[in-house]
Amino acid sequence: MMQTLRKNTRWVLVIALVGFAGLIFFQWGLDVTGIRRQPETDIAKIDGVTISYQEYRRFVMAKESENKNLTSDQIWSLLVEEVMWRDLVKREKISINDQEILAIIRNNPPPELYQSEFMQNENGEFDWNKYNELLSSPQSLQWLYQYEMQLREALPKEKLRSLISTLAWISPWDDSIMIHGQTTKYDLSLLNVQVNRMRDLVHVTEDELRKYYEENKGEFTTPEYIVLKYVFFERKPSSYDTLDAKEQLEDFIAMVEEGEDFLELAKEVSDDTTLEYSFDNVNVLKPYMKSVYEDLRNGAISGIVPAARGFEVMKRVRNGLLYVVKANVEVSRTTIGEITDNIASFRETAEDIGFDSAAVEFELPVRKTFPLDREKLNFPVRNTDALAEFLSGVKKGVIGGPFSSLGGYYVFALDSVIPSTRPTFEEAQTRVKGLVERKAYDDAVVSYLDGLYEKIESGIAMEEIARTDTLVNFQNDIKDQTIFLLRNTYGDEFAGAVAGLGQAQVSTPVVGRYGGYIIRVDDKTEVPFDSTMVGALQWKRQLRLQQITRDIFTPEELVDNRDKFFE
Repeated sequence: MMQTLRKNTRWVLVIALVGFAGLIFFQWGLDVTGIRRQPETDIAKIDGVTISYQEYRRFVMAKESENKNLTSDQIWSLLVEEVMWRDLVKREKISINDQEILAIIRNNPPPELYQSEFMQNENGEFDWNKYNELLSSPQSLQWLYQYEMQLREALPKEKLRSLISTLAWISPWDDSIMIHGQTTKYDLSLLNVQVNRMRDLVHVTEDELRKYYEENKGEFTTPEYIVLKYVFFERKPSSYDTLDAKEQLEDFIAMVEEGEDFLELAKEVSDDTTLEYSFDNVNVLKPYMKSVYEDLRNGAISGIVPAARGFEVMKRVRNGLLYVVKANVEVSRTTIGEITDNIASFRETAEDIGFDSAAVEFELPVRKTFPLDREKLNFPVRNTDALAEFLSGVKKGVIGGPFSSLGGYYVFALDSVIPSTRPTFEEAQTRVKGLVERKAYDDAVVSYLDGLYEKIESGIAMEEIARTDTLVNFQNDIKDQTIFLLRNTYGDEFAGAVAGLGQAQVSTPVVGRYGGYIIRVDDKTEVPFDSTMVGALQWKRQLRLQQITRDIFTPEELVDNRDKFFE
């Protein structure tokens, strides 16, 4: 037997080597050539700067440690903003030198030191002598280094922020326009011609309608719509997540019973930044908090109390003062991992036996979207660009997702395609007529107002025209109106026309959406500029600063891969 095996060893080795070579070529080799997709490692790409998943998680943990009330979307916005800050600081070559750092350290102690009772003199004021002694102490090297690093990180941003704020400068000419809009008051008379008064003067022929239809067929074309079917995987805490939150508070109670200070410990562990509730009337408390407060005696601590999104432990300190520590029930990384595995299993099953059959096996209801237009996509997923990309190439049997949304994840498949359609002229005639007539009405208003303006130029008064023309409305009750008020009431074009008129002058026709005007200035008075008008100037500067800041910190390229990491 052994001799036979030894004789066949060569062939066994040959078969093994061939199999191993096949594995390298067909499995590993595909990875090398890029035919097989590699797992995603970067969660974001912001204007060419790639952010790995590990970097993102470190950033999330740092921000959560600073503020536990931040949402995941808020942290994402902070990440994008941080990348844009760093890029801008680098491009503008903004730096901080050692002399600046030293001057700031000497004259601006860290807030935690400035507020420390150990750094105060007998009068309760900050003691600069103690601070200078601390700076000279060898034991201060560690916190000095940390403070220096914080300053080197923050100060270039402060310099850049100051630079950006100067961009909100408004020119004297802009200021004068803003002041004029508040300090000049007008009494006006109007001739007004409304669009609907033109109906009897406008007649369109069928040939005009057909011509418009032929020249503007795209207006009447309905785009292709896609209907997707989907299942939804809820992102909700597991029973273990609930138990973990309770255990955190059990540990908290145990530490307090061992002698830890309730409030100081709560500052370290609470998931809510509001720890102290001081009140004169107990009815300002939420009902469940009021019930616990009334059941406790002064100095007593409650058990674990159910609350919104988690659990709380309360301490009645004295009448009118309640301490509260909270543990939120969060979806843990372990639970997200289980959801991830479940979605992956569903996708694999759906590819094998079909989407609907897989949904039955996983006991998930299948629902359908409303018809979706990839060019004007409106569906409640976080990454609509990725969903639009999926729509552009979707076909039967292709599974899309997961796509993150509020409360969970969507997985999609194609249900049906509603092809693009274009109605015949006869089918679209009513709509075509409405569009053509509206344009004709607008043209008629312009032509009619031009005729009225010629009469005014020839010396005929507005009042006389209004008495003899039944299509015109005359109005002379607009009194003491500023440009700002006119702009809000009648629109920019109307206010702009008034701003260019002097006493007793008449405007050329001003045409709006619903009609047109000829405007006469009956009275124009100047009022003194006072402090109440400064707000508009400040608002203008603030608006300009917001627009500039938004433009600067909005990336031109933003790749969002959070869905791939179930974030």
